Amino acid sequence: MLDPTCFEYLDANRTKEIEALKAIANQYETPELINDGQQTAPSKRIIAQFPDYGKAKSAFGPQLAERIGLEVIWSRCPHFNTWLSRLESLN
Repeated sequence: MLDPTCFEYLDANRTKEIEALKAIANQYETPELINDGQQTAPSKRIIAQFPDYGKAKSAFGPQLAERIGLEVIWSRCPHFNTWLSRLESLN
């Protein structure tokens, strides 16, 4: 839930659901902190607003990440950035 507005890609008419995801995202310093349990994991919260996401998470996830862009993901997700930097240093 790095950028809930990216869900407009799935359905631009679901402004209420997008606003609900924004409210959740705004409660946390980074998107990585949203993942605080199996029932409250980001995907579960997204599915609560967009049930079809659960059926096609593996297809929608990469499309949404591409819309957000790696630069934004790196800048807003320090744990991911550290992990990716470690992988890159193995080369």
